[in-house]
Amino acid sequence: MARATIDDVARAAGVSTFTVSRALRGKEHVAAATRAKVLKAAQELNYTASRSAASLASGRTNRVALLSRERISGWFIGELMEGLGDVLAPAGYDLTIYRIGSAEERSGFFTNLPANRNADALVVTGFAVNDDEKRALTRMNMPIVSVNASDLTYCQASIVIDDEGSEASVVRYLAALGHRRFCYVGRLDPLTGDDWGFDARARGYQDEVTELGLHDCGMFFVDATDRASIRQTLASILALPERPTAMCVWSDQLAAVILNVLRAMGVRVPQDISVFGFDGSDAAATVGLSTMTQPARRIGRLAAQRALTLIDGKTPEETHTVVPTALEPGSTAGPAPTDR
Repeated sequence: MARATIDDVARAAGVSTFTVSRALRGKEHVAAATRAKVLKAAQELNYTASRSAASLASGRTNRVALLSRERISGWFIGELMEGLGDVLAPAGYDLTIYRIGSAEERSGFFTNLPANRNADALVVTGFAVNDDEKRALTRMNMPIVSVNASDLTYCQASIVIDDEGSEASVVRYLAALGHRRFCYVGRLDPLTGDDWGFDARARGYQDEVTELGLHDCGMFFVDATDRASIRQTLASILALPERPTAMCVWSDQLAAVILNVLRAMGVRVPQDISVFGFDGSDAAATVGLSTMTQPARRIGRLAAQRALTLIDGKTPEETHTVVPTALEPGSTAGPAPTDR
């Protein structure tokens, strides 16, 4: 059976296709009786409005694009997309995802600018935009919302957390528990160079350790997917003449792996060493990890709300939002061990 068209609905309802289009899109200046007649005809014919036709009529695609350099399967991006969907789906918007996981993918996106043809707004997260890319984004002439970006000159709205301040809070909390010897374990980023950004959590850790006069036993960066590398790094940390009693870790996912490796080595957590993660992910709850939580899903909702407001030609009440994090003590951080 052939799919019903807008012409079929117009004939069944006895109105023009223009009236059908306005009635189905909920536009004004359509009489209630006429709208009811159109909706009844559309339902009986099982008619679904074409997204492309609606786009031509409204000048919109009813899509928001997400440009991300993080793994799409990662915890943060997954939660961010959930939050975007919470707001976009009820508003009748789809989400289109563009990943730039390499220099080649990044160059391809900014050369072709596919989102310029396929979306009404763009959400950017996970990397530092350079000057050429800023000019390219400006030429797109579309609303841009950034997530966790330090440079806000190319966007009309932004949602961020204070990575540096949050990690500094972790150091202060552990210092209050009596810890004086610290180390930091971060992610070895496969995408190197200043134009991909920097580890703000590492800088927050380092500055606070220095500010409080604590002993930094070292900053170590590992491939979070390589357990052999993690084991070797932890072995070198445990072999230090002055072993740290507190370990600050870049993410919950990495911290969960570290917990397993430490326990396999016979190290007691937190009796011998305290371990603190970052994110507040499902992994933290599963293992009772002490962590700094960030509301990634709420960040996604806020980004979507800002994008829809900008699409409507309005200015958000708050254009640049700092979302608070929360320190969540778990079973992996405790008082510093007494030196023998």
